[in-house]
Amino acid sequence: MFWWESDIDSCHEELMGVINELNDNHYERMQANLDFLRVYSQRKYDLQDFRHGVVKTASYALDKRDDMRMRMNVTQSMIDTITSKIGKNRPRPMYLTEGGDYSLKTKAKMMGRMMEGLFMQTRLYDLMPKIFQDSCIFDIGVLKIYSEDNKIQIERIFANEILWDMDDALYGEPQSLYQVKKVHKSYLLDRFSGFSTQINNISIGKQDETPDSDLCEVVEGWHLPTSEDSDDGRHVICIEGATLLDEEYGRSQYPFLILKWSDSIVGFGGISLAEQLYPVQREINALCIRIQQSMHLLSVPMVFLQAGSKVAPSHIRNQPGTIIHYNGQPPVVYTPAAVHPEVFAHLDRLYQRAYEISGISELSATGKKPAGLESGAALRIYHDIETERFILIGRRYESAFMSAAEHYFELAEEIVKESGSYRVQTTYRREMSKVDFEKIRLARDEFILEPYPVSILPSLPAGKLQTVEELINIGVIDKKEQITRLLDFPDLNSVTQVYEAAEADVEWRISKILDEGEYIGPEPYMDLNLAKQRFQLAYLEARQKGVDAEKIALLDKFIVQTQTMLKQVQMQAPQGLPESPAAPASPVAGGVPAPMDLMPEMPQTPETPESPLPI
Repeated sequence: MFWWESDIDSCHEELMGVINELNDNHYERMQANLDFLRVYSQRKYDLQDFRHGVVKTASYALDKRDDMRMRMNVTQSMIDTITSKIGKNRPRPMYLTEGGDYSLKTKAKMMGRMMEGLFMQTRLYDLMPKIFQDSCIFDIGVLKIYSEDNKIQIERIFANEILWDMDDALYGEPQSLYQVKKVHKSYLLDRFSGFSTQINNISIGKQDETPDSDLCEVVEGWHLPTSEDSDDGRHVICIEGATLLDEEYGRSQYPFLILKWSDSIVGFGGISLAEQLYPVQREINALCIRIQQSMHLLSVPMVFLQAGSKVAPSHIRNQPGTIIHYNGQPPVVYTPAAVHPEVFAHLDRLYQRAYEISGISELSATGKKPAGLESGAALRIYHDIETERFILIGRRYESAFMSAAEHYFELAEEIVKESGSYRVQTTYRREMSKVDFEKIRLARDEFILEPYPVSILPSLPAGKLQTVEELINIGVIDKKEQITRLLDFPDLNSVTQVYEAAEADVEWRISKILDEGEYIGPEPYMDLNLAKQRFQLAYLEARQKGVDAEKIALLDKFIVQTQTMLKQVQMQAPQGLPESPAAPASPVAGGVPAPMDLMPEMPQTPETPESPLPI
């Protein structure tokens, strides 16, 4: 009988038997992960310490602190470099709707803002680079996403805590997944107060094996439903001698976000960057030790004295201008070559091979410009070649955020079922607000989730300004509001707020018509040109999607009134006055408009604004 088919009284016994067998099957995998961790950190870790939930103090010291053998840790350099390169990306979830009314689109935008707020609230952007770093060291990087006390929580999981049936996962994801972790008994007593006797007994029974008797081994198992209609999914938490939690599991995915550096041909585990660099790193370490020993033993000057020369060795001293009396041949000082130059050449070749294996450029890892790259165009192409190497890795990293958004969505639905609402604090237009998931959630068939990169521009202000200048020169952008948004400098916030306020006002009037059928006409102090342009686009889109004729008529009414107001503004302008010559623009370097040129063009208002206008 399988553990997910057993009753609650015997479930923990069946599950513990499975875990004991899996521990033996995963022994080599766990040992390999610790080997890669040792190579990366240069620290000593023991598998038995991790199994007992205790990491000895010596594990945090250098591997044999008195061992001063030289090492060149190229593995750590490569992993830290690629983690910084990939981890700086902060993708945002974007919910796309197919057709639908304006209200559906508004909900999709609010869903994106809410998910971004959840990412910030759970500190996902801070933790994901560490998960990516784990995937570079271990076979998998694991992030656990769960809900507790009606709040979504995330937790970084050590790769060796996750177990699965090797045969079941031969071709991909297994049907069952397990987590084995040492947990402090105070947490278990607080969460499972009805099992205090069993929890305390397991701690006492393990006191001889585990130095810290307050830790208990907890096993958590998940079995996915066989099909959408089946009800054999199960979630169990147990300790030795008791089943703490037993519930049905209806989700189609585990509560884990699994990240891999590279997928293996067979099996569930991946191939880490540390595993790819492991042979090169060991050879580099061996060469460094050989060079160090040779330098200490052989790179010492030796003095040859001919027999019978009557030179006293005490006369040879470490002083300049020493006078030595001798008969016969003078002493000969000889300094042999400690290491053959081919050894250093081989070491350099291995170091370059590590760059080739990882795909990281020498410029990214060391900040040293390779010889022969002098122009900016050459450097940009050099960066592009490196970027293409990491396209798949970058997409995998972005997909991990989208998977996290799917987990958050499912957990939020569960919280709404239990408590009736789930409010999340979000930020939009530099203002904080709370959004209720219950009011904006979409049906599964109403949206498609896509990653949205924060920016394709360089991160530094100088590089960002140069890229924007190039976009202006080739005609990709030509409007002032586009320039200020792309630059996104804090000093330009006051300028961008003007544009955002004008756009928000127009979008609000459009939403009132399309969502509620309420008409709010144009006003003389709004940006009439912007309003006319946006309403024309909304009018054409509404006709294509078959919006009610009454709402289309309201959009047309707004456009007509806007045109009338613009004509009145032109007619009321002073006539017959000579036009003043246009002042020359004062561009800054590269053609970017000066700050005064970035101010929005406000429409001219009538001289007598109190006069009635057609509404």
